[in-house]
Amino acid sequence: MSSRSTFQHKIIYLAAIAFLLIPLFWLSQPATIATKESPGSPGGKLSRLRDDYNLSQAQIGEIDPTSVTVKLATLGLRGIAANILWEKANGYKMKKDWTNFGATLNQITKVQPNFINVWSNQAWNLSYNISVEFDDYRERYRWVMKGIDFLEEGTKYNERQPRLLWDMGWMISQKIGKADEKKQFRKLFKEDDDYHDRFNRPTALRDNWLVGKWWYEKAIEMVNIGTSMMGKSPLIYRSSAPMCQMSYAEGLETDGTFGEVAKAAWNEAAKYWQRYASEDIPTSYRREDRLDEPVMIRLGDKELEEETARDLLAQLDVLQPGLREKIVAEKRAALTDSQRDALDTPPEKRTGKQFQLASEAEGAIAVTHNEVARRITGPKRKKALELAKKIAKHEQLATYISRYRNIVNFDYWKKRAEIEQAPEMLNARKLIFQGDRAFSEGSLIAARDAYRDGMAEWRKVLDANPELASDQTLGEYLLEVIKRYRRILSQLDDPFPEKFILQDVIDAQREQYGASSQPEQNQEKE
Repeated sequence: MSSRSTFQHKIIYLAAIAFLLIPLFWLSQPATIATKESPGSPGGKLSRLRDDYNLSQAQIGEIDPTSVTVKLATLGLRGIAANILWEKANGYKMKKDWTNFGATLNQITKVQPNFINVWSNQAWNLSYNISVEFDDYRERYRWVMKGIDFLEEGTKYNERQPRLLWDMGWMISQKIGKADEKKQFRKLFKEDDDYHDRFNRPTALRDNWLVGKWWYEKAIEMVNIGTSMMGKSPLIYRSSAPMCQMSYAEGLETDGTFGEVAKAAWNEAAKYWQRYASEDIPTSYRREDRLDEPVMIRLGDKELEEETARDLLAQLDVLQPGLREKIVAEKRAALTDSQRDALDTPPEKRTGKQFQLASEAEGAIAVTHNEVARRITGPKRKKALELAKKIAKHEQLATYISRYRNIVNFDYWKKRAEIEQAPEMLNARKLIFQGDRAFSEGSLIAARDAYRDGMAEWRKVLDANPELASDQTLGEYLLEVIKRYRRILSQLDDPFPEKFILQDVIDAQREQYGASSQPEQNQEKE
């Protein structure tokens, strides 16, 4: 080959290389962050794709050198390295070797920063497992915050994972707000300038329940734009922010804040609960027309669905008055004599065998709406069948909603947010708080009077809401108050009232839960 031909080939190669640099630059240009001198750039096609699918952990100027070094050191075997590290981590966890467990999880974050479980596990390890190893609550709080800071770091690597945002809300609200040291933790958290200054958060919003609610809402915002919340039911995670507001209102009164401030907090809680009641919640049930889609419900629609079903039922029964009763009579006539006797026997007088027979009889004489519709003849029959189908649909929806309400104790918290705003309830909480404080200070007479007046206010609340007497949560609270009141009367040699103002609470709690307001013997002697 001549030197001239060789030179021409070199020119062609160089031209080809120069030409290929154009698409290569378009594809692989890295993203850059904005600065005062430069507006920044989203980068080339590959960079934008990595950003769209959340595959990159950093931009130019934000690279974690340790993480990059670890990835290079694994020589493309990141998956194998991660599996080995997870095996080591599980071993340390079984041995409760929290130091090595935490160190191994830190290594995994360098290899798999997009695996969100490692961030949650390490945060839990720091805040729950390691923190309890210390006696000083201040040191415990420091480790709790280390876990929270670690989890927050994980949100930066996984900006489109609402689960980590939800975990942040949980850690801040539950660990700080419900720990044994919650009184000290909540105070330290409010005073934690190092944490709150990062968010320019004013002092009034530094309550752990409000901050937890803020993180929960950030997670919901992400879900609302189409991101999935892995491992959590919408019924549960959508209730988290409203429940935080409830806990904030409770916390105010626990800390001794009452009046309009507490009322406003409970009012806000009621609004949050109402908003939650209007949100679409997918269920585990499938639509009849589209089996691949879930039945959607709104927790606040139960009463509407029941009312609609009743209205349609009235329309069905009016098409042929007395037909439903006639069908029941026919089915009753087909029962055995023993079944009819059991059905006619009052429940409190039934034997064990009669309970079984009565249950069988009730099932046998039950009449479906479709049965009524099919017995109607003539031109009204078509309308009757349509009404029966609609009634069944609305009754079924009401049943689904009722089941899902029970999971989150919906009715209780809805009622609670409403009644806590009443003047009588606000006064009752305030007086009981004053009684508790006087009791802790040894002022028995002041405590007795405050408890007595507080229970008088509770009487007004219970008269307006008699179902609360059998509520377990409020019942346990009142029984503790009654126990302290008994103890004070005993120490003052005052007789316990024969006609006690909250006797219905004692009776209801004893009947349903076996509870007692009687103090223990050693307490009586005190």
